[in-house]
Amino acid sequence: MRITWYGHAAFLIEGTAGDGAPVRIIHDPFSPESGYDPIDEPADVLLMSQDDDRFHSHAASVTGSPITIVGRGLAPEGETARGITFKAVQVWEDVPRTKNVNGMFHYALEGVGIAHMGDVGHPLNDDECEALRGTDVLLALTGNHHTIAIPDLVQAIERIQPKIVIPMHWQTGKVRLDINDNREFYAFYPDSRIEYRDSTSLEVTPATLPQDMRIVVLKHAR
Repeated sequence: MRITWYGHAAFLIEGTAGDGAPVRIIHDPFSPESGYDPIDEPADVLLMSQDDDRFHSHAASVTGSPITIVGRGLAPEGETARGITFKAVQVWEDVPRTKNVNGMFHYALEGVGIAHMGDVGHPLNDDECEALRGTDVLLALTGNHHTIAIPDLVQAIERIQPKIVIPMHWQTGKVRLDINDNREFYAFYPDSRIEYRDSTSLEVTPATLPQDMRIVVLKHAR
């Protein structure tokens, strides 16, 4: 399985689907208004944590005729596409849990559990963390401003226990949003746990998952 970070909260996940054929899954595509270059690539499955945010659900940035699944309001049993069952934990963008419901997607591909934190803006409770247990790769919101606070994120990571954390939704110097860089997040971990890749992508298999959690920082592809 190959994970590519386009930028902001947008990712491309490539692997073999449950039906045995290659599959391209794109998460949370952004509008060019974000400051990143257009995605302009096809998907077989398009996952959007919500459906009315140009920085998380700009479907026009994705080509082809993908099966589109929106996390907001997704039934507890999820939805199956291309032999993969996609589920979403219902969360909110603010601490009072009143503004902009969205969904944290989680699913398995090629034996690797993947979770995308959507646009959550509050601490995760016991049920929300438990739903993401078994996640091997967590696509985590690390920009702090307008999303989950870093101490709350660190606590959630400790409870979810992923093997790999890939930061997203942080200030790279290109995005035109008032979000932070990763310095506060990195301060919670020793340097030995943080791996800076000179690449936009990461190959992952069950056999290559680390024993101890690692933070893998990718370059943005757009």
